[in-house]
Amino acid sequence: MKKILLHAYGNPGRRDDGLGNAFIEMCHPWISSEYEHHLTCESGFQLNVEDAYTMSEFDIVVFVDATKEEIENFTFTKVQPESQSPFTTHTMSPAGVLFLCNDLYGKLPETYLLQIKGYEWEMLEGLSEQAEKNLWSAFHFFRLQLQEWIEIEKMHEHV
Repeated sequence: MKKILLHAYGNPGRRDDGLGNAFIEMCHPWISSEYEHHLTCESGFQLNVEDAYTMSEFDIVVFVDATKEEIENFTFTKVQPESQSPFTTHTMSPAGVLFLCNDLYGKLPETYLLQIKGYEWEMLEGLSEQAEKNLWSAFHFFRLQLQEWIEIEKMHEHV
């Protein structure tokens, strides 16, 4: 049975930068007994070197973060390992953490980045109205993606 890590990061005290953490909060009540054996949820303010060890324990990793990039509502992209230079722990990216996971632990889980479009970044709690709509769109997409991964897993079990 594939183990999936959903790891969000961002600062909920900076408006839409808290989209990742809000995404994790949405997942907790939704995770049913069908998914609790597959899915582990974590969140924090930023990615750290230690996250490489955590992700080495999983088959699939999905990082969730807010973005200022010019996208529609959200994007879901595959992450490739990438060495970070110069190395600092304050600017870890999903690609850098994946690189460390492979380099330090010999593991290369299937890794994705779910970026959710944000608009307001001032020091204030709570999401902007449009960011909250984007959050719901991303959440709906992820639920379907998770169901697809689990269905594929079930098909492989029966073969």
